[in-house]
Amino acid sequence: MRNFLVEAPNIDFLKIRKIGYLISFSLLVISLFLFFTKGFNLGLDFTGGTSVQVKFNQPVKISDIRPLLKEVKLDDALIQEVGTEKKEIEIRVSTKKGSSSMVVENIKKALDGKYKGQYEIRKIEFIDALVGSEMARASIYSIAFVFLGILLFVGYRYEPLFAIAAVIPLFHDAIITLGLFSLIGREIDLTVVAAILTVLGYSLNDTIIVFDRIRENIKQRGKKNLRTIINKSINENLGRTIITSGTSLFSVLALYFFGGESLNSFALALLIGIVFGTYSSIYVAAPLILEVENLLRSRVKKEQLSGV
Repeated sequence: MRNFLVEAPNIDFLKIRKIGYLISFSLLVISLFLFFTKGFNLGLDFTGGTSVQVKFNQPVKISDIRPLLKEVKLDDALIQEVGTEKKEIEIRVSTKKGSSSMVVENIKKALDGKYKGQYEIRKIEFIDALVGSEMARASIYSIAFVFLGILLFVGYRYEPLFAIAAVIPLFHDAIITLGLFSLIGREIDLTVVAAILTVLGYSLNDTIIVFDRIRENIKQRGKKNLRTIINKSINENLGRTIITSGTSLFSVLALYFFGGESLNSFALALLIGIVFGTYSSIYVAAPLILEVENLLRSRVKKEQLSGV
């Protein structure tokens, strides 16, 4: 392992780039198909609903509350601890489960079965669907501005060729992450949007490091043998990529399994994003530089031939 990290390997990543393109294209098509057929399981933040804050006389566990809510068909409600004493929880229920008054009555009915006289409802809030739609729109704007900012930054720091190769994989990572959420029917809320934005930053960071190495090698050797330069650059950064992605993956796995229900979807989005972000920086972003460069060269040759 030590020699592997010290001495750069010599793997021909670009040799199988077309297989990578096929895998990515297939996943993108499936994801887009799911978007338009199955759609998304949007959470309370986007659809609107009812939030009920309950305080108990004694500390309670979320795992004890969920079975009670399941009895009144509120098993998909979001339950979060409030404060540090474990005596207060917030129960958030989508509008799909009925009116606000009906939801509150069902929660009371569920809790009375085990905690009658041992709790009080401290606060009831109704989140309007209009507010939810505004949040959805704001989330879309946030992601769009991230893409625009990245495009301008990379185009300024490097060149348009690198900017195109950097932004396309970000669409790739975001669409596939959302596609998997659509496939498994996992709820999408603001924490998932935050995770996707985090994933975009993580993926870009990995891509930029590879791009820096490519640019350094181009300065030394020129663009004459770009395929060899890109392969060499990926291999030189491979040890770092494995360590960074591996440690990030283990951290997020711990968050996924032990972070509690409120962080579960957030951690899942990060897990998917880290895997595909690492994959896209190697098999999508870097090879795209070669494809775009080849396309530009063939276009110049055609113009030269037509001029002659």
